[in-house]
Amino acid sequence: MFLFNLYREAKIEQNITYRTNETIPIQKRLSSENIRYEEEFSNDKLQGYYLSGVQTDFNQALLDERTRLNKPQLLEKQTTIAGGNLAHTLETPVILDNESQINAETIDDILTRTDLFLFGKEYQYLADASFIADDYSEIVTGQFYEDIPLNDASGRLTMILERVEDQWLLTKYVQSHVSDLAPLREAMLVYSESDIINTLYVNNRIPVNSTIMWRQLAYKMTLKVRGQAIYVPTWFVAIETTDGKTRIELVNGFTNRIVTNSVVQTVENQ
Repeated sequence: MFLFNLYREAKIEQNITYRTNETIPIQKRLSSENIRYEEEFSNDKLQGYYLSGVQTDFNQALLDERTRLNKPQLLEKQTTIAGGNLAHTLETPVILDNESQINAETIDDILTRTDLFLFGKEYQYLADASFIADDYSEIVTGQFYEDIPLNDASGRLTMILERVEDQWLLTKYVQSHVSDLAPLREAMLVYSESDIINTLYVNNRIPVNSTIMWRQLAYKMTLKVRGQAIYVPTWFVAIETTDGKTRIELVNGFTNRIVTNSVVQTVENQ
């Protein structure tokens, strides 16, 4: 009943949005305040779901995979499981010959290695969430559902790369995982890029002279109900201000409401 009420309320909230003078295109309003961005904002309304899932028990998952592959020593050394995360240090680093190999194709190929990862094929490269520096990089990958990724700490695999001369070495990773990821209800329309940029602008969340670095539609956890996590399509918008700092604004894709400072609500008994 609780999840049904959540779904019903979100359907109602889809009719609530922020109003402004829509006779002036959002592009012109941004330009008038010297707000920069690349590529035009899409007006397409994609479809998404309320998703549910449960935190993976890595101890059991590792036992199951050892049995399935008939490899009783799989990830036996230099592996720790704590707090819902699995951390592993590679005995033999994976070598990337140069920085140009840090791309979706290469990362996806590495993730197929069943000798290194559990559920590797369930993750995809999140370039915008990754961090690449001169001598140290964090490559972030996330689970996905029907081509929309999870950008959430509960379903993420982060690779640590260290630079040695011109090469990059994958030396360790930290992983979280959501099992039984599935929709709670039928697909619903998601507000478009143009809609949510407009919402951020009229609510003074995009400062004058700032730069919209990137935007991404991804699933984010919003609720935990008796151990079950609930995910909602959420727009992530990175904004660089004049002081060189970048902040991430979040907008609920179903309601077009800003949720940047929202916390995950937990319901144990309902």
